[in-house]
Amino acid sequence: MSKQIVIRKTVVTGMCTAALAGLLAGCGNQSESPKPDAPKPVQVEPVELVFYALSPLTGSDAEKAAQWTSYVQKKYPHISFKFINAEGDNSVDKITMANQPIDILFGSFAGFMLYKDRDLVTDMSALVKQMNFDLAAIEKPYIDLVQRSYDNKLPLLPVYDLRLGLYYNKDLFDKFGIAYPKDGVTWEELLTTAKQLTRTDGGVAYRGLTTAAAGGGLAINQYSLGYMNAQATDKAALYTDSWKRFFETIVPLFTVPGYAPTPELMAGGAQLKMFEQGTAAMLLAFNSYGTFNLPSVPINWDVATLPEVGGLRGIGAQPYPVYLGLSSTSKHREAAVQAISALLSSETQIDRSSKYGVFSPLKDPKAKAAIGEAAMWKGKHVQAFTAQTPAAPAPAVRAEFKTIAEGELNKAFLSVVNGEKDTNTALREAEEAANKAIQQVLSR
Repeated sequence: MSKQIVIRKTVVTGMCTAALAGLLAGCGNQSESPKPDAPKPVQVEPVELVFYALSPLTGSDAEKAAQWTSYVQKKYPHISFKFINAEGDNSVDKITMANQPIDILFGSFAGFMLYKDRDLVTDMSALVKQMNFDLAAIEKPYIDLVQRSYDNKLPLLPVYDLRLGLYYNKDLFDKFGIAYPKDGVTWEELLTTAKQLTRTDGGVAYRGLTTAAAGGGLAINQYSLGYMNAQATDKAALYTDSWKRFFETIVPLFTVPGYAPTPELMAGGAQLKMFEQGTAAMLLAFNSYGTFNLPSVPINWDVATLPEVGGLRGIGAQPYPVYLGLSSTSKHREAAVQAISALLSSETQIDRSSKYGVFSPLKDPKAKAAIGEAAMWKGKHVQAFTAQTPAAPAPAVRAEFKTIAEGELNKAFLSVVNGEKDTNTALREAEEAANKAIQQVLSR
């Protein structure tokens, strides 16, 4: 990545003027009129920050620079980014073992929680205060979520939010004469539609619904269900009536006659592929999917609100914000926080929302409205993502325990969908497996 050129100001001194001629014997007579030392120009050294993406970024270096670096350099032209994705030789395990310096981390809140025990990030409260950054400009729940999870410290700041919605292929609905899904449709109503669209026609197998959200949005469910026992916080609580109700709501959508689920078919990549190839009518996915993936997919699509729970009308999934964190290994902490603050300015947030179709975490109404100006959302029902009130976040839980319980729950969901276990057995065994793994963590 090219280094940022620092332009130095030239200070011109010692000029002779006619007005001075009568007072001085001569312009060059230094003994009679010593001139003061010329002020030294302020120099800001270029700095390249390592931008480490826990949630891997796509696109070329130029595209990443347009989405991130360009905004920072409007205010801090001496700062540039080196982008590294957390994968392959740059996995979190390998990066931490090598003690490789990182400056800024990028990822979903869930991603940061996954690695919370690695101490990848550090508190930036003092620097935020030093720079007079206005935290009050950010919607309070985003800050509360971080401080509640990091002992009232502030190692992360939100850069945008993700919302779940229901994408649908208009051509498939037209082909089979089915009405498009509307905002406010319930899961039960969606099941009826999914059954109508799961069929074989002309030798092609079509599925009514696929999902890009693991377990149909299990981790950010509308019921705000947690994973741990409220009285014994080191015990998993998965074999419950509440989780059984969730399974009974979502599982039938993937087991309707003709769906024929298999472990291979239910893999995330396969689910997306069916929708993108036009053999799935609907897809549960975040708004980022419509922003970054669908513009290059040749299907006629639109989006409606996430299907709703009968007793929770108007309630969507839990928040799924994406954050920027200050790395605990950064050697350029002030520059890193400067870069983060630049990315959270109203000007940047409005422009990023209008160009990239992302939801701003700022209170600024202009930043919130700007997503509707994004080219990829022209003519699309982007308001579907903001039409619902986000569900309350699930109870906070120790990161390691959350990772364990969520993993076991997701495996249980897939085992029921694939016909390997019934719901009661799957949830009971998931809770047992989670508790066993949690006890191993506690005994270390």
